Amino acid sequence: MQFLSQATPYPDETIESYLLRLSQDNGYLGFADMADILWDWLVTQDHELEGAFSNELQSVDVYKASQSSNFRVRALRLVAQLAGVEASELLNLCWLRSNTQFGVITAVARSGLLVPRQLLRKSNIPVCTECLKQEVYVPYLWHLKVYKACHKHNRQLTKICRQCNTEIDYRVSEAFLECECGAAIKQGPKASQADLKLASALTSTADAKLVGLMAWFSQWQSISFDDDEFSELFVSYFSNGLSGFQDELSNIAELAKIKQLRPFNHTPFNDVFGSLLKDSKLACAGSQGYNTVQLAIIAFLTKLVEQNPKKKHPNLSDLLISMLDAAVILGTNTEQVFRLYEEGFLAAVQPPKKNTFLKPSDNLFYLRQVIELQQSFAPSISNKPQQFVPPW
Repeated sequence: MQFLSQATPYPDETIESYLLRLSQDNGYLGFADMADILWDWLVTQDHELEGAFSNELQSVDVYKASQSSNFRVRALRLVAQLAGVEASELLNLCWLRSNTQFGVITAVARSGLLVPRQLLRKSNIPVCTECLKQEVYVPYLWHLKVYKACHKHNRQLTKICRQCNTEIDYRVSEAFLECECGAAIKQGPKASQADLKLASALTSTADAKLVGLMAWFSQWQSISFDDDEFSELFVSYFSNGLSGFQDELSNIAELAKIKQLRPFNHTPFNDVFGSLLKDSKLACAGSQGYNTVQLAIIAFLTKLVEQNPKKKHPNLSDLLISMLDAAVILGTNTEQVFRLYEEGFLAAVQPPKKNTFLKPSDNLFYLRQVIELQQSFAPSISNKPQQFVPPW
């Protein structure tokens, strides 16, 4: 079996777009018709591939295969043979799952770009009609929620069909320039400067750090990527670096003094600053560079400790810190924090009861102690987690 027409994939194309073009070029009524034939053919080649290739265009990407992703890869290799292209060319069009995470958010990757999974659009893929008139395919950038304007034509991507007022998704309509209702997709309005700025930045070499900052900003400001004002607010927030963020933290600290209900040495850090430290891990995935948000937080906390020296009466420097938050400040993992406690570098607020298991979320240390310990060690030259105490 061999496809009569063998389409060449574009480097920045999505796997859904390529397979749709392949089905159209070979005269199938739709992708589902081609998928049914491929389903039967794949089983004859390898009985383990039954069900490995989805007959729904929205579900063909590798990261959506979950536990059967290895079979999905094997199936795509066979499809590549039929299409007359290298298997690597098809796999490069797919989003692949990654062990690296943005904090607690899982990540997917393609062509070296790592993004939080929640950044991918689940439904509704807006399009630029001018791009489609030049080259009929969908680039992967259109699948990102924060990519809202075409950086080539300075136009907003068209999201809604003017005829039926429903969201556009080429995977549902199985057409590039038509809505599911059959109406032609109209050109979008002129793009806003903020949307254009982010769209251009996503095509640059700084895209890896940018998507992390977007994930953190969305969490910190409680604003959805889909919000129409997201780009404007994001660009404005970072226009002066993180100076505005420092002001926010200062305001939170001052408010804590006003609302204080119990001594600060009995107050958990999270009661004042919420999940500040945990959420800061969203801003950078793994070892993809220094986390600017975490550096800004540590700089603020260091200044806070300097301005609130040890006194008879507890102050904000005496807030209680958990092992999880201490690990963020120290740039290491909870195992290393526990070793620091075991070796006497960190003293617990109260000695744990005998035979008590220490939980990473338990508030064990004073903020002052952790910050002073962080200052006593030289910063890591690499982006790898710090190792303060040798392994057992």
